[in-house]
Amino acid sequence: MRSKVVISGLVLALLMLPPLLVEARADNGLSIGRMRVMIWPEYDDPSVLVVYDGRFTDDSKFPTTTDFLIPKGAIINDVCSLTPGGQHICQLYDISEGDDHDTVHLSLPFSNFYVSFHLAPVDLETAKRQLRYAIRANHPIDNMEVDIQQPLRSTEFSVSPAGGEASKQKDFYHLTYALEDIEKGEDRVFKIDYVKETREPSVDVKFASMTGRRVWGSPYATQRKVKTIVYIIFATGVLMVSAAALWIMMGRRRKGPA
Repeated sequence: MRSKVVISGLVLALLMLPPLLVEARADNGLSIGRMRVMIWPEYDDPSVLVVYDGRFTDDSKFPTTTDFLIPKGAIINDVCSLTPGGQHICQLYDISEGDDHDTVHLSLPFSNFYVSFHLAPVDLETAKRQLRYAIRANHPIDNMEVDIQQPLRSTEFSVSPAGGEASKQKDFYHLTYALEDIEKGEDRVFKIDYVKETREPSVDVKFASMTGRRVWGSPYATQRKVKTIVYIIFATGVLMVSAAALWIMMGRRRKGPA
């Protein structure tokens, strides 16, 4: 009887997990004390790597669930919560599609968060590349640092609005913006222009054979494939557990009461 209850409960939990992730959208008046936004065009593939890294103000409200807004069609790489010791703990998440932004629903056991994703590939057919990125806050933010990195082998790099603090870090040119008192629902838009004659990203992430033509991997495309595979594995697991539970139940019915 105990095994029947355990397996039935597991099946129910697996079946209800996606709806729970979508519906668990607690707000609880959460606000972010500090947040760093990294916008790195053509860093590790022909798209834009974006990272949201920060901490909510009130530790007592965790664990909880919350939402982040990301550009429509972005592909998630990592959704993590950070322990007080700095260890990344990967989290379950779900995505709801919107008109101009998608919403990431996630659980956070700790007040620290780390969300990284890739945008759609940039247009590599033209050397003059123009990007527009809007950071839409889904929580009030006391202090937000925006770090925009110039791709290697690019020229005529400029960012609007002006006023970013220039620096050089490990061969990369950066513009950093310090923003304060961001309200929930507020957009901060950055326009990035540069000229780049090559298609190669800044970081070599994948090569063909040593004698062959160099081939660049695409985390954006790969993540779409991985997401599909994860869903297939999840569905297969649910079916297997359901079949096992049904087999046990039918076996007990055939045996009848002891």
